[in-house]
Amino acid sequence: MRDFAGKPKTNRPIAPVRPMLSDRASGGEHPTPHWQPAIANHAAQPVQAANAEHVESGVPTIGAAGFGRDVTQIPIDPPIQPEMAEATSEPSGPMVKLPKSSFTHPVAAELNQPGVRFRLPEFDRVKAAYTDKDLKIPEAVIKARVTQLLERMEKERRLKSKDPVPTIVAKIFPAPGKIDEKEFDNAIDVADRSKIYKSVTDADTKVLAVDKPKLQWAMKEAAADIKTVEGDAAGLTQVFGTKSATAKANYVGARAALEDLSKSAAKVDAEVTTDYNLDDPEVGLGGWAINSTKQMHLLLKIAKVDDLHETKSTLIHEASHFANASVDDHVYYADPGFFELDEDKKVANAAHYEELPQRLYKTSKFDGKTFTPGKAAGGGALTREDKVKAATDLFLRKAWDAGVDVHTLIRGVRRAYLAGNHKPFDDNKALILEISKLMDLTVHTQAAGKAIVTTLDVTLSESVSRSVSRIWGLAAKVPFPSPVGALSDTDLRDKIIADAVVKEGALLKDPVRDKALLDWLMAHYKAIPGP
Repeated sequence: MRDFAGKPKTNRPIAPVRPMLSDRASGGEHPTPHWQPAIANHAAQPVQAANAEHVESGVPTIGAAGFGRDVTQIPIDPPIQPEMAEATSEPSGPMVKLPKSSFTHPVAAELNQPGVRFRLPEFDRVKAAYTDKDLKIPEAVIKARVTQLLERMEKERRLKSKDPVPTIVAKIFPAPGKIDEKEFDNAIDVADRSKIYKSVTDADTKVLAVDKPKLQWAMKEAAADIKTVEGDAAGLTQVFGTKSATAKANYVGARAALEDLSKSAAKVDAEVTTDYNLDDPEVGLGGWAINSTKQMHLLLKIAKVDDLHETKSTLIHEASHFANASVDDHVYYADPGFFELDEDKKVANAAHYEELPQRLYKTSKFDGKTFTPGKAAGGGALTREDKVKAATDLFLRKAWDAGVDVHTLIRGVRRAYLAGNHKPFDDNKALILEISKLMDLTVHTQAAGKAIVTTLDVTLSESVSRSVSRIWGLAAKVPFPSPVGALSDTDLRDKIIADAVVKEGALLKDPVRDKALLDWLMAHYKAIPGP
């Protein structure tokens, strides 16, 4: 599953050189035939902007139809149940994602970091889409999409120019059919990879030789920590209750996986990838793992072992997916619903395998506490607010997860195109056109029979995923509605989400469309195909 990310990654140096490349040609992005399925166990959570606290605080509601309700013929999520962490028992997808950081809430950590934010494509790729005589993308569409990206960057104070976005756009597009590279360069620091989208290939690639030894050492250290945890019978019972024996067996499997990786550079090459293009921090992705193929993807800062304890905790989380196909991501570490999760889900939840190692690292939020299903960390009964917050977190986690899958699909289709392979686009054409309309990409505006995924579309899908991750994070800071009145739990959840959407302010800037997109993502959780 996917894991959520918290802090930005370190950039590797890149030369600020733009190859003159048509968006429809192949050379500049160094395509390879390697594919990564979109649906994985992700270790991730939403990433908010460093200046999110400066976003407007007005919180109008989205209207009578709340999130999760079917106002656009989109399937709705099931009713909220007393156990909010997971309302239904869903089969694990092949990939599991993880949020970026487990030591503090990933969003809270991101708020204090100056790293990667919304980005634009390189000028030559914007120009290629703008001037392509086959695609025939309307000039107004290109200008509107560039405006969206610039407005999202402006929200996070990532623009070099101090001009208002409409002025910047007017300078970049000074006349019909004209696009000005100098004005583009004046608006954005084009040498900064955190502001310019460079390469779809570098977003999912092998760990560099210079980074591999330290990562393998961290894997060995993490395996040794798991060995210590296996001997902590009291701790295993505190966290996993009557499922402690099953948890111990899963720890044994995770340790074996990390030991194998630590001994073989070739095995790391075959099973572990990272992201030198910095897509992961953009969309809040901390990593993912696939049990069936034993594939693991790590955030760059984790692969480079910037923080040993954080790297070890992430490796243990991901290795738990390797250990047992039943281990999924139901709730991330310390998120609403984590402490009170029932035993069957705890033993099958990767984040719970972080707790005992974090006690070793002195980073645990629950050190010495016994995890009691249905009880808050303070020992009392769960309140209505606890349950609604857990339901809100669950809804937005799933929407975020699906958003990352969509970006992975769009990026993978682009990567295939650059390698001369049109099949992934053809196989997923109807879905890609649907996504394009929902997310304001350009594909559905292109000439019939000529449509492709451009680099501009990849950057747009990335920015939408980032907005969803920001909304997820901001929702945790939205005050619980008061007075509650006759509002149901679902109404309360919907209001919190609506307020967070308004505070984030950079999704589609249309309450009805914002809601429709989030509902669509929720409905497509674990249903987006790989390219």
